Amino acid sequence: MPTRRRFEARARVGYAILTLLLTAGMAFSVRRFSSMTDAQLAWIRAEEREITLVERLRWNCALTVANGRGYLISGDEVLLQFSEEARARFDESVRALRGQALSPTALQRVEEVEQAARDFLRVREALFEVRRQSPSEDAGPLARRIDAELVPLRRALDASLTRLVEHKEGAMRQHYDRARADLDRLEVRMYTLLGALVLAGLGVAWYFTRLLGGSYDQAREAREAARKAVAVRDELMGIVAHDLRNPLGAITLKAALLRRTSDAEKVRHHAESIEHVAQRMAHLIGTMLDVTTMEAGQFTVTPAPCAVDELLRETLDVFGPLAESRQIRFEQRVEEPDLVVHGERERVLQVLSNLLGNALKFTPQGGRVTLTVDREGAMARFTVTDTGPGIPGEHLESIFRRFWRDDVPGKRSTGLGLYIARGIIDAHGGRIWAESEVGRGARFCFTLPLAGPAGREAPAGEIGAPSHPA
Repeated sequence: MPTRRRFEARARVGYAILTLLLTAGMAFSVRRFSSMTDAQLAWIRAEEREITLVERLRWNCALTVANGRGYLISGDEVLLQFSEEARARFDESVRALRGQALSPTALQRVEEVEQAARDFLRVREALFEVRRQSPSEDAGPLARRIDAELVPLRRALDASLTRLVEHKEGAMRQHYDRARADLDRLEVRMYTLLGALVLAGLGVAWYFTRLLGGSYDQAREAREAARKAVAVRDELMGIVAHDLRNPLGAITLKAALLRRTSDAEKVRHHAESIEHVAQRMAHLIGTMLDVTTMEAGQFTVTPAPCAVDELLRETLDVFGPLAESRQIRFEQRVEEPDLVVHGERERVLQVLSNLLGNALKFTPQGGRVTLTVDREGAMARFTVTDTGPGIPGEHLESIFRRFWRDDVPGKRSTGLGLYIARGIIDAHGGRIWAESEVGRGARFCFTLPLAGPAGREAPAGEIGAPSHPA
């Protein structure tokens, strides 16, 4: 199974390659399209200039013929000047046209235009010379020569210009066809590239889907194995704890018997020590059993009406001397007398013992621990307040988790007391929480349903607790 870093590295590389391919494909398409467009625009500008020059040739040719004909008929020098200017523009347009990058066919058409123009101008000059030599001669014969000699040459020149224009138009049509074909090929390439990128994306997605699927299967198998291991562990803990109770009970009884019957002080002292150790082990075994049943969702309580005054009296008997020995002031306060809760007596005392034991453990000498009980609707609220160092706010939710421990020097615990307390209170249908500020002590609260006339009577029998996640 690949590690998370290797998987993330592969994913980044795969998607980076896919992004680069997509970027390269788009850049190639844009560049190719741009170059094709620039080439077509340049060609169209060149063709437009050539056609403009051809039209200028046609126009200047027409002006030369018209002005020349007028001069030959009328002898007006102004018309002669206009004709010469038109011829000069005609020659300039021919030179400009020859300066273009022409195809062999276009060059041949230009040469045909030049040849027709030379023939036309040669005849025109001959007629002009006749007109200069005989300015007063009748224009009739000259007009007949114009119609017979010059007009056919002008038609030939027009025909050559028309062929040049038609050639240019045909070339443009061919160019447009080639451009359309190039665009079609580019479109096919772009769609091919897009298809390749889609296939590459599907391949990358398939690859990482397989990796994710494999990781998911392995994670599921690992969770299942862990669940089975936890179940086996809890079962083993339950079996071991249950089987240890009998020998520990025997050890406790024999130690108590030895302590009571022995005459030697040293023997009694050791017997008492053995009895305390056995009781401590029995308490730890009970804790293990509670945790196991809570984890399995099988923890239950058997609630019954229980007087709050009796609970407080018993806690005072147990923790009063302990508080006095540590020079801590232990106070109890009941806001409303004769309250009765619906709970399992020993389990409620277990919660109180846990909270009061923690409070006395963390309260310094000269401090104060207070246990108060008051009504809160249909519930009774128990509050244990101390003047210890307090609990950081970020830990207030964590302290009820299994095996959570505050690393305080000289204060050792299993980290299960508050976890079990929460399980017990949840099983009773109550709620437990903590409030604290660092340096200002801590306050632990829990609620239990009231019983009898003080509150709504809870149904008799066992109540189950929800299982708590590890």
